[in-house]
Amino acid sequence: MSIAAAPQAPVRGPDRARETTQTRLTAVPAPLPAPTAPRLPFVVLVSMLLVGGVVGLLVFNTSMQQSAFQEQRLQEQATTLAAREQALDGELKKMEDPHKIAAEAKELGMVVPQNAAMLRVPDAKVEGEAAPANRSATPPLHPKVAKPYSVLVAEQKAEDAAAAKKKAAEQAKKKRAQETTQVQEQQRTSPDEAR
Repeated sequence: MSIAAAPQAPVRGPDRARETTQTRLTAVPAPLPAPTAPRLPFVVLVSMLLVGGVVGLLVFNTSMQQSAFQEQRLQEQATTLAAREQALDGELKKMEDPHKIAAEAKELGMVVPQNAAMLRVPDAKVEGEAAPANRSATPPLHPKVAKPYSVLVAEQKAEDAAAAKKKAAEQAKKKRAQETTQVQEQQRTSPDEAR
């Protein structure tokens, strides 16, 4: 507590001379401490917002990376499936080849009928007279068209170039092997000469 002088009431009469010398003292209450409690919730709120933001960014970043990995995996799978689709489409086209179908039918003993009868569905009438098929009526299969001469020449040139390239690679490999053995022999003889 601090002590402060209180104002004095005017005195009437002969005590006026005392009035100037004597003052009354009274007790003054101590000042209240500054309020610190409201700052704590604000600091906690700001800290929680910062931590929540950092955690949110980490979760978002992680989910984006997982999405990127999944996208890459799905793109690889799509590429593989597209390549397989092309391969199967090529096989299907080979199977649909009329020459191949005719050859397989001939292997199974199928023949071309001479006279075929037609059935008209709306009238339920048969047109023509069906006759049994025999091998004499089956025409011979047409051979596949041979490749043009220019294509055969180009293929032969490509084969010759590939063979020459392979031969050159083998010769270079043999030459490197000989050089390596020569170097090794020189290294073996060099320490013997030093002695």
